[in-house]
Amino acid sequence: MEISKCYEVLGLELGASMEDVDAVYSARLMQAIRQEAKEEKALLKAAYERIQEHIYQSVETAQTRDPITELLHRLNLEHFQVRIQQEILQIYIKTNGKAEVADRLYQHLTQLELPEEISKIVIYGMRASKAVLWKKQFDLNVIEKNDLDLYSFKNRYVLFLAFPIAMSFAVLLHTIGFHRVFIFLQIWIHEFGHATIAWFSGRRALPLPFGWTTVIPERSLFVYFGGLILLGLLFRAGWREKKRSTMIVAIVCAVIQFGMTWLLPEDTFDMWLSFGGVGGEFYLSALLIAGFYFRLPDYFRWDFWRYPAMFLGANTFWTIFSFWRSVKQGTESIPWGSLIAGDSVGDMNQLSEVHNWSNAQIINTYTGLGNLCWFVLLGLYIFFVIKHRRWILERIVSKPL
Repeated sequence: MEISKCYEVLGLELGASMEDVDAVYSARLMQAIRQEAKEEKALLKAAYERIQEHIYQSVETAQTRDPITELLHRLNLEHFQVRIQQEILQIYIKTNGKAEVADRLYQHLTQLELPEEISKIVIYGMRASKAVLWKKQFDLNVIEKNDLDLYSFKNRYVLFLAFPIAMSFAVLLHTIGFHRVFIFLQIWIHEFGHATIAWFSGRRALPLPFGWTTVIPERSLFVYFGGLILLGLLFRAGWREKKRSTMIVAIVCAVIQFGMTWLLPEDTFDMWLSFGGVGGEFYLSALLIAGFYFRLPDYFRWDFWRYPAMFLGANTFWTIFSFWRSVKQGTESIPWGSLIAGDSVGDMNQLSEVHNWSNAQIINTYTGLGNLCWFVLLGLYIFFVIKHRRWILERIVSKPL
């Protein structure tokens, strides 16, 4: 049969890849076997074998094979086929191994002076029967659209550089003392720390940016069900956009809200409320930093606002983290008193005098929380670095920006 007729028998367009041919042939063959269609089975087999022969004996790119062929021989890959089709370098190698061989081959190929028209390398691992075991694809000197969009959550330049730049800038501001300019933002995060404890516990709360949060101690059904409705909307948005992480966050928050509202004793709530101010400076600022890497559902989009949120979170986190580290080392003292109410009333006073926390317990709890948040942020960043390690090595480390 003519090669075009063979592709037509399999229901494929002329020039379809071997991987597509193999998948369609397997499905059509199984169907013919179940229907006991012997003639169709023979026709499919003949077409399939003819396409195999065509692909493996292609001489379309004979002029470009010399350096690549020499490389493949040096790597002891004796059974292979090389061709170029539509700016794609396709290499078929016979192997029983895993796809890691493609990574090593790609590293060697990038050292060659490949034709300028090649923009992509596709390596196929083939069994002895010429069926595709695996396929690996590599882009050459191609900057993806996402890598040019600063608002894209898939921009790998941003994923790699945002966290170290933000933290370095925060350290610089703290070193020269300029972080005090943003003290009102830190105070507001502190008050939101109190407010989040109250809201999750079903209490009304109003955080104010001048160092005060009004909290109504009685439980409020309006606050509880209002928060539950918002979490339900978050879950629904995650469900519609198939974002499992969003749905999990909504469920976990709903469970925490139920426990803190209906199961938390009054004195324990009061303790958490006092703890939540400085505690919020840690976990809320860390949440702002971590949230930079996660795209919320379209209903809650924050493509632009995640940048100022990252700056605010990094500055606040490093300020409070370094302060309590100094308290641990003895160069700073525990911040007794309140910004408005005076020296006798304050979060630390409440923890110490009402809830019987020792100075060591206060210091160890906040420094421990700071270390936990820091390691979580580092772990999140390292996760993304490992996920994109090959791209980082190729585009950033080995090549100047």
